[in-house]
Amino acid sequence: MDRDLTNKLARLQELLQAYGKVAVAFSGGVDSTLLLRVACDTLGPEKVTALHAVSCVIPEQDQIKTAKLATAVNGIPCPYLAVKVYPLRCRDFVANSEQRCYFCKKRTYGALQTAMSQDGTPSILLDGTNTDDLLEYRPGLRAVQELSVGTPLAQARFNKKDIRALSRKLGLPNFNQPSNSCLATRIQVHQKITSSLLKRIAQAEQFLQKKGFMGCRVRVGPDTVVVQVISSDLDKIIGEHFRSELSEYLETLGFNNAVLDTKGRDTF
Repeated sequence: MDRDLTNKLARLQELLQAYGKVAVAFSGGVDSTLLLRVACDTLGPEKVTALHAVSCVIPEQDQIKTAKLATAVNGIPCPYLAVKVYPLRCRDFVANSEQRCYFCKKRTYGALQTAMSQDGTPSILLDGTNTDDLLEYRPGLRAVQELSVGTPLAQARFNKKDIRALSRKLGLPNFNQPSNSCLATRIQVHQKITSSLLKRIAQAEQFLQKKGFMGCRVRVGPDTVVVQVISSDLDKIIGEHFRSELSEYLETLGFNNAVLDTKGRDTF
């Protein structure tokens, strides 16, 4: 491990030790998985809880994978708790403004903190925010600040590259997992978010994933659906036979005007 990464890990461990007891907002992504693992290694599993927010904006197969990461025999050995969240009960979220992520994060992390309060021992909620996140427009970060959620990866100056490098060193199975986001991010701003639309997007992406297109996106607007795959998969999806099959399947979901993003997407 290079010196810079070693120093960042030492700083992260110092921050965790100062907290004493923590809960980690655990999504199953690379960032929160690394944070959970280092927290368990540093504080001991008995002082760390993985809190997994379960809701309609996360595909069911992703929820299952996240639970397995924390509960499998060879998983991260700390208490795990799934917390049900209902974002569609929030009118501001459903309206899908530019601040949608703020309303969702405030509701989600508030639910996690409520779950934490049922345990008599004081602890702090942490999440996997890193320094790259701070460089982007992320309304959800305002909710993180307002709720006093700890961001030790960012404080220790971890960027996404650092997180993947350390995750690989520690043997975490998802170190090279494509970046992900909730299903609501696929819906064009100001287009109403509904349970039906979220389910159809999840079905479309699951269809693509079963065909080998991991890290895909199906982005929905009022009139057009844009299919994105990672850049290295573009040649594979351009084949006329599969595109015809894909179009037919999307039409069964009510997505009648689908186009392919020929630039692809960078998942890292």
